[in-house]
Amino acid sequence: MADQANVPEWFYRSISTGLAALVVLHLPGAPSHEVISYTEDVWVRALWSANVAWQEDLDAPRLAEAFLRLTRHVDRWPAPRALLELLPARPEPMKLAAPQVSRAEREQNSRRLRELIERLASKKAVRHG
Repeated sequence: MADQANVPEWFYRSISTGLAALVVLHLPGAPSHEVISYTEDVWVRALWSANVAWQEDLDAPRLAEAFLRLTRHVDRWPAPRALLELLPARPEPMKLAAPQVSRAEREQNSRRLRELIERLASKKAVRHG
């Protein structure tokens, strides 16, 4: 069995559920029932160690979708790499709207910047003067 100490339960469960769906398909090259738990452990280790910063809220749905894609595309038992190739991209984070700045605030900010630039320039002139 795999050392599950570093693998969160949600990830192990996601892989286990996906592999169970593949087993039901009785694909050529599928592992026998005697070694399916070892197969599961190998898949978990292989995928957990992939170059992905796995996060449950972002990746559990992606893993489910990737396994669904596998069931539609493969005609032989796949390797873990096949799942990574079918893993959908993470959803784009919501973008913040541009801040609304009034004309008065814009003018005040411009004045502050001019004052700061003048202060910095005068300090530089004193050091070099």
